[in-house]
Amino acid sequence: MTGNDMPRSLSDIERDVIARLLSVPFPGRDELRAQLPFAAVEGRCGCGCVTVNLAVDRVAAPARVLSGAPVSADISDDEFSAGIVLLVDGEGYLCCLEVYSIGDEPVRRLPPVERINGRPQG
Repeated sequence: MTGNDMPRSLSDIERDVIARLLSVPFPGRDELRAQLPFAAVEGRCGCGCVTVNLAVDRVAAPARVLSGAPVSADISDDEFSAGIVLLVDGEGYLCCLEVYSIGDEPVRRLPPVERINGRPQG
């Protein structure tokens, strides 16, 4: 992850995408939602995609999640072929919004929130 303008606040679309993923019920979700106001972007992927590393002020409580990737979504339509995964570090804090391509090209912008239908992971 690289970036000269780091750390920075979450953009509106990054915040909205994370909030949409956190609308899906799973263990630890409420704690992760409470972390969102304390989250910032501390790095981004060097390939040019929209994946960002997150840092959360430890004043927020950690989440007890069952997986380091508790929620994900796939978007496949005429405009997007992507997967999105919200990652949590070993201490229970949001650490990455990973957006990966299902096609050949990196995903260079986040999809509209209404196209994201998250699902909890095991």
